[in-house]
Amino acid sequence: MLVETKNGDSDGWILKDKVHVEGGREQALARAEELSLTYTRGLYLSRSDHGRVVFRISETSWLAEITESLWSTSREEAFTKMRYARLTVAQLISSTEPPPVERPAPKKGRLRRALGRD
Repeated sequence: MLVETKNGDSDGWILKDKVHVEGGREQALARAEELSLTYTRGLYLSRSDHGRVVFRISETSWLAEITESLWSTSREEAFTKMRYARLTVAQLISSTEPPPVERPAPKKGRLRRALGRD
Protein backbone atom coordinates (compact mmCIF):
# COMPACT_ATOMS: atom_id res chain seq x y z
CA MET A 1 0.00 0.00 0.00
CA LEU A 2 1.21 3.50 -0.78
CA VAL A 3 0.60 6.52 1.43
CA GLU A 4 0.97 9.96 -0.12
CA THR A 5 0.64 13.18 1.87
CA LYS A 6 -0.09 16.79 1.03
CA ASN A 7 -0.09 19.83 3.30
CA GLY A 8 -2.59 22.64 2.82
CA ASP A 9 -2.72 24.20 -0.63
CA SER A 10 0.55 22.73 -1.90
CA ASP A 11 0.39 21.47 -5.46
CA GLY A 12 2.15 18.15 -5.12
CA TRP A 13 1.72 14.88 -3.32
CA ILE A 14 4.72 13.24 -1.64
CA LEU A 15 5.10 9.49 -1.27
CA LYS A 16 5.49 9.28 2.50
CA ASP A 17 5.13 5.61 3.29
CA LYS A 18 5.08 2.17 1.71
CA VAL A 19 3.22 -0.31 3.89
CA HIS A 20 3.73 -3.99 3.19
CA VAL A 21 0.66 -6.09 3.94
CA GLU A 22 0.90 -9.87 4.36
CA GLY A 23 -1.83 -11.83 2.63
CA GLY A 24 -3.83 -11.01 -0.43
CA ARG A 25 -5.92 -8.26 -1.88
CA GLU A 26 -8.66 -8.42 0.76
CA GLN A 27 -6.15 -7.98 3.60
CA ALA A 28 -4.54 -5.03 1.79
CA LEU A 29 -7.92 -3.35 1.24
CA ALA A 30 -8.90 -3.83 4.89
CA ARG A 31 -5.55 -2.43 6.10
CA ALA A 32 -5.82 0.59 3.78
CA GLU A 33 -9.30 1.41 5.04
CA GLU A 34 -8.15 1.02 8.66
CA LEU A 35 -5.17 3.33 8.07
CA SER A 36 -7.36 5.93 6.37
CA LEU A 37 -9.18 6.27 9.71
CA THR A 38 -6.02 6.57 11.85
CA TYR A 39 -3.02 7.70 9.75
CA THR A 40 -1.10 10.75 11.05
CA ARG A 41 2.56 9.78 10.54
CA GLY A 42 4.52 12.47 8.74
CA LEU A 43 1.65 14.98 8.80
CA TYR A 44 3.31 17.18 11.46
CA LEU A 45 0.26 17.66 13.63
CA SER A 46 1.00 19.78 16.68
CA ARG A 47 -1.72 18.22 18.84
CA SER A 48 -3.21 14.78 19.22
CA ASP A 49 -6.83 15.89 18.80
CA HIS A 50 -7.97 16.71 15.30
CA GLY A 51 -10.89 16.26 12.94
CA ARG A 52 -10.95 13.77 10.10
CA VAL A 53 -13.06 13.24 7.00
CA VAL A 54 -12.41 10.11 4.94
CA PHE A 55 -13.52 9.59 1.34
CA ARG A 56 -13.35 6.35 -0.58
CA ILE A 57 -12.18 7.49 -4.00
CA SER A 58 -12.25 4.13 -5.70
CA GLU A 59 -12.27 0.45 -4.80
CA THR A 60 -8.56 0.68 -3.95
CA SER A 61 -7.97 4.23 -2.68
CA TRP A 62 -9.00 6.55 0.16
CA LEU A 63 -8.48 10.24 0.87
CA ALA A 64 -8.27 11.45 4.47
CA GLU A 65 -8.61 15.15 5.23
CA ILE A 66 -7.17 15.87 8.68
CA THR A 67 -8.12 19.22 10.24
CA GLU A 68 -6.39 20.83 13.18
CA SER A 69 -7.66 23.98 14.93
CA LEU A 70 -5.00 26.20 16.49
CA TRP A 71 -4.79 29.56 18.21
CA SER A 72 -2.59 32.28 16.73
CA THR A 73 -1.07 34.31 19.55
CA SER A 74 0.24 36.92 17.10
CA ARG A 75 -3.17 37.57 15.53
CA GLU A 76 -5.23 36.64 18.59
CA GLU A 77 -7.58 34.40 16.62
CA ALA A 78 -8.21 30.78 15.78
CA PHE A 79 -7.14 29.27 12.49
CA THR A 80 -7.41 25.88 10.84
CA LYS A 81 -4.69 23.76 9.24
CA MET A 82 -5.67 21.04 6.82
CA ARG A 83 -3.54 18.10 5.83
CA TYR A 84 -4.28 15.25 3.47
CA ALA A 85 -3.29 11.60 3.18
CA ARG A 86 -4.10 9.50 0.14
CA LEU A 87 -3.90 5.74 0.67
CA THR A 88 -3.79 3.47 -2.35
CA VAL A 89 -3.57 -0.30 -2.55
CA ALA A 90 -0.96 -1.12 -5.16
CA GLN A 91 0.67 -4.31 -6.37
CA LEU A 92 4.47 -4.29 -6.61
CA ILE A 93 5.37 -5.16 -10.20
CA SER A 94 9.14 -4.67 -10.28
CA SER A 95 11.96 -3.66 -7.99
CA THR A 96 15.67 -3.21 -8.74
CA GLU A 97 18.37 -1.86 -6.50
CA PRO A 98 20.64 0.89 -7.85
CA PRO A 99 24.21 -0.22 -8.56
CA PRO A 100 26.81 0.69 -5.94
CA VAL A 101 28.50 4.02 -6.52
CA GLU A 102 32.27 4.25 -6.90
CA ARG A 103 34.46 7.08 -5.68
CA PRO A 104 35.44 9.29 -8.61
CA ALA A 105 39.09 9.87 -9.44
CA PRO A 106 40.47 13.05 -7.86
CA LYS A 107 40.23 16.08 -10.12
CA LYS A 108 43.43 17.59 -11.40
CA GLY A 109 43.32 21.14 -10.14
CA ARG A 110 45.57 24.04 -11.18
CA LEU A 111 47.75 23.70 -8.10
CA ARG A 112 48.30 19.94 -8.69
CA ARG A 113 49.20 20.61 -12.34
CA ALA A 114 51.52 23.47 -11.38
CA LEU A 115 53.35 21.22 -8.90
CA GLY A 116 53.52 18.41 -11.44
CA ARG A 117 51.32 16.07 -9.41
CA ASP A 118 48.86 14.07 -11.39
